[in-house]
Amino acid sequence: MGEPARFLAPGAGTVEVTSPGRYVVWHEYRSTFENRTYRAEPALPDGVRFTILAPDGASLRLDRGGSQSWSDGETERRAVGQFQARTAGRHSVVVEGSFPPRVIAVAPDFLRRMVATIGGAIALVLLGVGGGTGLAVVAFGRRADAERAAAAAPGIPAFAGTVFAATAPAGTAPPLPSDAERGLREMVTLVYALQAASIVVGVTLIGGVIIDYLKRDEAAGTWLESHIHWQIRTFWWTLAWTVIGFVTFIVLIGIVILAAAAIWFIYRVAKGWVELRAGRPVGVR
Repeated sequence: MGEPARFLAPGAGTVEVTSPGRYVVWHEYRSTFENRTYRAEPALPDGVRFTILAPDGASLRLDRGGSQSWSDGETERRAVGQFQARTAGRHSVVVEGSFPPRVIAVAPDFLRRMVATIGGAIALVLLGVGGGTGLAVVAFGRRADAERAAAAAPGIPAFAGTVFAATAPAGTAPPLPSDAERGLREMVTLVYALQAASIVVGVTLIGGVIIDYLKRDEAAGTWLESHIHWQIRTFWWTLAWTVIGFVTFIVLIGIVILAAAAIWFIYRVAKGWVELRAGRPVGVR
């Protein structure tokens, strides 16, 4: 958080803004300032008035401080409000009212920066693990395709799909799929498995959509193309509704959105998997 600008209220103080951004005005209800100890209730008395002045003298709006609090040893603070510093320079904070002296502190909004930093780090970790999972699966799939192609090369007997397909009675079983289609179907099946596993281990959802994008061109024109598009849409819509749910969680509607998104996601995975096992395209009927 760093050392904030501090002063006694009622009164005025200044804060040097080094870069534009959000700043928080704190009430230090437990503090030691200028060799004197201050102890008060966290809430400021009624009738306190704040005026925030930019370097050019323009008045800035002080928004509500929410529920932010800060504790460091014997110092305890509660946020009074926040203001947006649009330019660098010396800003003035004037506090008016009739009450015993209180300590006021002004500092950059560290909480927003901290949340953004942690969120960015988590996103990078998830993207790295999910991307690594997807690339590893694709690499193993390509290796399996190469092994199947080598097994079917001239001079190597290929009993499956030749002798049995020729001797099977007509209409008793569909012909075996080609090696390319079989490998692609295995990949699509794996993506459904990764999506299902993401209910417990969310990062596997990222690995699945990476596989979809890598295999999308290969599936073009086949019945499996519909499954890949189905899985990609499942990923992006689930991500969008999850973000909206978390953003609106504080007003309770987010709980409903998250629950609905979870049910919709499970339905999409189950329906796609059933259609895949039946050998049918999905989302086209």
